[in-house]
Amino acid sequence: KQWYQRRVAITAGAYTSLSINIAALCYIGYHGYRKTIAWLRSRDKPVITALMFPDGGYQCRHWTAGNCVIKDCQLLHRITNKTRLKEVIESAEDSIDVCMFVLTCAVLLDALIAVHKRGVKVRIVCDNMKISGSNDNILHSGIKIRVDNSPETMHHKFIIIDKAIILTGSFNWTASGAAYNRENVLISNEPHVAAAYRNEFEKLWEMFEQSTELVYETVESGKDLRNRFAFRKRG
Repeated sequence: KQWYQRRVAITAGAYTSLSINIAALCYIGYHGYRKTIAWLRSRDKPVITALMFPDGGYQCRHWTAGNCVIKDCQLLHRITNKTRLKEVIESAEDSIDVCMFVLTCAVLLDALIAVHKRGVKVRIVCDNMKISGSNDNILHSGIKIRVDNSPETMHHKFIIIDKAIILTGSFNWTASGAAYNRENVLISNEPHVAAAYRNEFEKLWEMFEQSTELVYETVESGKDLRNRFAFRKRG
């Protein structure tokens, strides 16, 4: 009898979890990701959902603005998962911590800069070999950035929103990755998961403190010279 009761309890728990996550997917489809993140914050029980890539191309910005007049436009005339990811970033109210191997997607970086400008605390941890390829706007933005500058590769790909919502998976912040790579982003408000990612971010943030400085350097590019921002080890 006890064995049967335990099995019933486990089965009921599994169906409850499944129904909550189905509800999350339905809510996302109807309301969009900004309202969905608010809904995730309000839930007493953990919810997990996901974004899958590739989008299959680039979203037409004229279509997004409602004024694409190009006949047979080859860009996407639909909401993409990159746009949904941007909406998640824009939903932040207090803080965003980004731990990302590659940061080159202008759409997502501009979203980070926008929330930073409205007072959201933004911190970035990135790999020292990849940060130089990032958009100069993010390096000019005043957002605090730390890089590993160590023999190990900083290969994490996760975001923490308001210390409670976790986004993690295979996806690097690149436009081509969103358009053409098979990638995934898992979104969760599970407290134990959030705590683990918060602890990892804080560990890296302290580890990389004052290890590097942002400099402006001239580098060779073929036969030409060009200027770029880069991080160098202090001392």
